[in-house]
Amino acid sequence: MLNFLRKYSRHWVIAVIIGAIVVVFIFWGIGGFKSPQAQEIAWVYDQPISMATYVQYLTILEKKTRFRRELREEDYKALREQAPDNLIRLTLLTETAKRWGLTVSDAEVRAAILQDPDFHNQGAFDPRLYDQFVGKGRLRQFDKADFERWVRLQLLAAKVVEAVTAFAKVSEAELQEFHRVARETVQVDFLVVSPEAFLSRVHPSETELKEYYDKHQDEFRTPEKVKVHYVVCRAEDFRSQVKLTSKDLEDYVSEHRRTLVRPQSIRAREIFLAFPPKAGAAERQMLEKKAQELKLQALRGEDFAQLAQAHSQDAATAKRGGDLGVVKRGQKPPAWEKVAFALEPGQIGLASTDKGLHLIRLEDIKESAPLPEAEAKAWAKEKLSEARSRDLAREEAKRLAAEMAATSFTATVQKHQLTSTETPFFSQTEPVPGLGEVRAFAEEAFRLRPREVGLAEIPQGTAILQLLDRKPAGQLTLAQARERVQQAVARQKAQTLAAEEAEKLLARLRRGEPLARVAAQAALPLRDSGPFTRVQGFLNQPLAEAITTTAFQLSEKQPYPDKPVFWQGKYYLLAFRNRRAPAPEEFQKDRDTLARRLLEEKRRLLLEAWLTEEWQRARVRKAKHLAESGKEE
Repeated sequence: MLNFLRKYSRHWVIAVIIGAIVVVFIFWGIGGFKSPQAQEIAWVYDQPISMATYVQYLTILEKKTRFRRELREEDYKALREQAPDNLIRLTLLTETAKRWGLTVSDAEVRAAILQDPDFHNQGAFDPRLYDQFVGKGRLRQFDKADFERWVRLQLLAAKVVEAVTAFAKVSEAELQEFHRVARETVQVDFLVVSPEAFLSRVHPSETELKEYYDKHQDEFRTPEKVKVHYVVCRAEDFRSQVKLTSKDLEDYVSEHRRTLVRPQSIRAREIFLAFPPKAGAAERQMLEKKAQELKLQALRGEDFAQLAQAHSQDAATAKRGGDLGVVKRGQKPPAWEKVAFALEPGQIGLASTDKGLHLIRLEDIKESAPLPEAEAKAWAKEKLSEARSRDLAREEAKRLAAEMAATSFTATVQKHQLTSTETPFFSQTEPVPGLGEVRAFAEEAFRLRPREVGLAEIPQGTAILQLLDRKPAGQLTLAQARERVQQAVARQKAQTLAAEEAEKLLARLRRGEPLARVAAQAALPLRDSGPFTRVQGFLNQPLAEAITTTAFQLSEKQPYPDKPVFWQGKYYLLAFRNRRAPAPEEFQKDRDTLARRLLEEKRRLLLEAWLTEEWQRARVRKAKHLAESGKEE
């Protein structure tokens, strides 16, 4: 054990862990199983983990997670997918605790429960919340003893984690290097060579079209399609039948108090640059250049409000200096919110939506806060009414589906004067005509046999559908796929021409030709990245890792890279402008936070390494159905 810990507590490469640093709490992951007949899910140290143990683990964890917040279908799926491996890890830790002679006292279990914020009300432990969680009476899902046994196992595991990670240390030299790598900035000029600029030069021959088609026939297949007719039992039609009592509302508020909050909101200003109608790549590129120039002006100290008044194409907000007022989550497009809600006050970000580019300056953040009692009950009434009306719609759909199975779909529709909709043929990835993109509906439609009736949960309620016809997947001929083949060959050839042009331009730069002259002669705009860190990434694009990495390799002695950088279908030519190291006073300001983050990361890596080695030592074997599902994923 000591040799292992000494081996893994040295030689940490700082640059590897720059970025989002996460402390992994491995115990509360949750998962599912696909074969309820199986008696064991895995063997650890040649001892089985029974299905009964797994189900109890899953039941408690789902209950605990649901007690903290509302869970969507995808949340349950994610929780269940992780459960088998997390239960195995928990077993590795608790068995190790037994070997090391570690124990957990009853007092420690009580203290952990008393400190659990899920059972707190106004900052103090509330026994009513705890009783509500463990349940009362014959219908409870598990009792207090079961839950407290699992708490004990968690605490045992935590003691092993503490022992394993205690060897993680952070030196002053590591901290300084970490800070330098995280805070150092670089600034480059750059040119972009886009394949789209070469499309007009490409004229594929018949031979090239046939060669491409023969090599890529899988790209030109028609997917399987189905046709159905369906009836929707709409939840809103059952609202009037829902009756709620004061106790219903009180119970809901009590159970969901942690989720009954006002959403986070921000105050922001924006400079909006609209995409011209049918804007091509060149026009979008020019607009992006303008946005970056405005961003640089703002970062250099020019008044953002005045820039918005002069340049924003949203007349309503431009006259207010781009002031958007208060923006709550869910009010703006996802791409806009992803950028805006990630900013700190005073920071500026660039978002791209279907309408154009949005240069956003965050003014203020208002964090989420608990809803007042009256609003909480109003919310509870809405959510309960929605859920119960959906339940009623589902039950009615089941009744109608049973009647259709006994008679026929058409006869039942006519008897009850229902509205039936027949779809054209659609594939599993296409929107369902009349319903849009509803995955559950499409999956059920493709599962059905001819004339079979099925049910699918959709946003409006529950749909009853019957398969009418099915078209198998097929292969398009070259004549049928000609336009698509032409586009594919043209894109391929244009990509090659763009790569060749980028190489030629870079060669000129490396021979010493002035950057401005090369850019002008190639009719390419010369752009400035502005300073950025490794974490921020080139043009504030954290995913542009190739460009960011290349930029930080440049210097005054080596101002150009060895080759163009390919990113998002285009070739980037970088030219070094300057580099700035963080000031010593910045290090002192950030030191404590960095020390904590680096230590947490070292502990995480140390624990991962230990778990990997212990997994092998314990000869972990998963049940066949779990091993196969893992391969599929």
